[in-house]
Amino acid sequence: MRRPLILALVALAIETTPCSAQLVVQGVRDLDFGTVIQGVAATVIANDPTRSGQFYFKTPALGTRIRIQFTLPTQLNGPTGATMPITFGASDAMAKGTAPASVPVAFNPNTTATFTMTSSVDANVWLGGRVTPAAAQRVGSYSNTVVMTVTIF
Repeated sequence: MRRPLILALVALAIETTPCSAQLVVQGVRDLDFGTVIQGVAATVIANDPTRSGQFYFKTPALGTRIRIQFTLPTQLNGPTGATMPITFGASDAMAKGTAPASVPVAFNPNTTATFTMTSSVDANVWLGGRVTPAAAQRVGSYSNTVVMTVTIF
């Protein structure tokens, strides 16, 4: 019988650039896999309305060019030194401006993404991912930190 594995979240951390006086970046919601089962991979998609990680940023003006880069963990840290692999796929990040005409854009969080703010000055960025607990994964809460860097260029 498989026992549920309690998995808390991947915490979000914010890093800004020297232009931070002109740029607002905030963590909104942690990436949360909820309870996962030992030996069964679990995925959260970027557009999951309650479990995906979410960031918000605001630029100084329309036409601002920005660069988004993530620093992503390869494992989650758990009780008494236990770890669990976490991966991020090619469409596990999504950005969308807040204006009604804004269109969501999926992108690979493993690479740097560049955008020009054409329909709004602010946007949300969502992050999904996949954990692969071992069959004998230690039960407990696991977490790590994701850093999103937004740069104006």
